[in-house]
Amino acid sequence: MQWALVLQGLLLILIAIQGYSVDAGFLRSLPEPLPGQDTYRIPIYQRLVQGMTTGFIALGLGGLLFYLRRLYLKRPE
Repeated sequence: MQWALVLQGLLLILIAIQGYSVDAGFLRSLPEPLPGQDTYRIPIYQRLVQGMTTGFIALGLGGLLFYLRRLYLKRPE
């Protein structure tokens, strides 16, 4: 279980960074809107922060499980 959480955390971080770079490159290629046109922009920074936060939480939970397993295995019987 701990390896799955660590891998999921790393994948979430990599996907967030990749998605941010792709979306930022796409938005830079768009022309500037004329006055009076719709100026909605995709919330790419929010997606990056959410992906990185979720990834770090998964990494932290995986690390916590590794630590708890180590404590359990060192327990005197």
